[in-house]
Amino acid sequence: MNYTTALQKATTRLKARGVKDETEAQASLRLACLAFDSPGVPAQEWALLGFELLAALAELYPDPAPIAVTTTRPSITSTPTQQALVRFVSVLAQGYDEASAQPELPTQRRFAYAATAARLNAAVRVLT
Repeated sequence: MNYTTALQKATTRLKARGVKDETEAQASLRLACLAFDSPGVPAQEWALLGFELLAALAELYPDPAPIAVTTTRPSITSTPTQQALVRFVSVLAQGYDEASAQPELPTQRRFAYAATAARLNAAVRVLT
């Protein structure tokens, strides 16, 4: 599957389901991180977004699930990829923000979700 299409499908699923399914959220986040594995990050703002995505992956999912992500090699310099990433990160941040308000979650998890949402939103604002 083409990377941009895969990211758009992940965005649609996240928008519909939120981040309740930790494995699906983690897989989607890993998919987004793949874009930053390509050579030639176009600007420092994109590097910051990549860093925030990697930080979210490490903080929220320290014990990675056995997930295989198979797609074509993405190019962060492609405009469609950039647009898909901005949309994905916005939806992901919204999902984490909504999850941070769920009282049934442990306080530490809610705080981690809220902090991640704030950092991802800030990184996206720099790009838009």
